[in-house]
Amino acid sequence: MKFINDFNLRKQAEELGVSVWQTPGFLSIIMGFVSVVIMTATYFVSKNYDNPQVLIASECLVVVVVLIIGTSISRFVWQMADLNRMKSEFVAVASHQLRTPLSAIRWEIELLLTKMKKGLDEKQVQKLENIAILSHRMTRLVNDLLDVARIDQNKLILRGQDFDLAKLAQEMLDEAISAYEDRHICVSLDIKKQLPTVVGDVDKIKLVLDNLISNAFKYTTSGGKIHISLFQKDKEIVFEIDDNGVGIPREQIDRVFEKFFRSDNAIKYQTEGTGLGLYISKNIIEQLGGHIWFQSIENVGSKFSFSLPVAKNSNKLI
Repeated sequence: MKFINDFNLRKQAEELGVSVWQTPGFLSIIMGFVSVVIMTATYFVSKNYDNPQVLIASECLVVVVVLIIGTSISRFVWQMADLNRMKSEFVAVASHQLRTPLSAIRWEIELLLTKMKKGLDEKQVQKLENIAILSHRMTRLVNDLLDVARIDQNKLILRGQDFDLAKLAQEMLDEAISAYEDRHICVSLDIKKQLPTVVGDVDKIKLVLDNLISNAFKYTTSGGKIHISLFQKDKEIVFEIDDNGVGIPREQIDRVFEKFFRSDNAIKYQTEGTGLGLYISKNIIEQLGGHIWFQSIENVGSKFSFSLPVAKNSNKLI
C-alpha cells in the first residue's frame, strides 16, 4: 500500500502544490521509462552494428539522458528542500514575534482578574476568563509551531536531567482530572513499586504527558474509562495510557505521527486541535533516546505508550 501511495501522482501534486509532471513520482517514472527505452535501443544497436564507435556513442547518449533527468529530479528536490527551509524559518520568526504580545495579554488579564476583580460584574469577569482561556490556547499553538520549526531545522534543544517520571505523571493527571471533571470519566493509575528516575527534559516531557493525557480525555466519551500505568522494562521506564474512546480508523493509523494530521472520527468529536501534538511528542521522545508507539481500534479505544532510559545514577531499584 505504501509503495502504491508513493506513485499516487495526483495526491503528491496536491500535497506539494505543484503540477503532476513536477512530482518526484512522475519524474522517477519518466526516468525509468527512458532508461529502459535507451538500454533496449543500445542492445539492438550493439547487436546489429559491430562498429565500436557506434556502441560508444550510444552508451554516451544513455549517460547524457540519464544525467539530464537525474539533474532535473535533483533540482526539484533541492527547490522543495529550500522552500521547506524558508517555511520553517518564517514559522520560527513569526512564532517568536507572536509570543511577546500574547505574554503581555496574559499578564494583563491575570492582573485584572486578581487585582481588579472586585470592581467588575459577573458578566465582565466571565468575558475576561474567556479571553484568558483563548490567550492560553493561542500561546499553546504558537509554542507548538515554534517547536515544529525547531524540529524541522534540527534545532530543538533538550536538556538531559534526572527526574521522577511517576511523580510528574501523577501531577499532570491531577490537572487533567480537574480540567475534565464534568466528563465523569473513571481514571485509574497503576505504578509498579518504586521506579528509578529517568533521563530527559522535564518541561518537554510535561508537554508529551499533557498531549497524551489530554487526548485520552478529549476522545473518551462521558462515563468512559482511562487507565495509566508506569513500569520498568529492562533499562527503560514505560508510560502507558489506555482509553475506551473513539479510537483511530484502521486506514489512517500510519499517519498518526504526521504533522497536522487528525483522524476523521476525531474531528467529529473535537473540532479544535492542530494535529501537532503527537508529531512533537514523537520527536521529543526519540531525541531523548526513548521510543513511542500505540495501538488503536476505531470505536474501541487507544493505548499510547512511550519509554525513557533509566538514569545511570538512579539510587532506586525495583
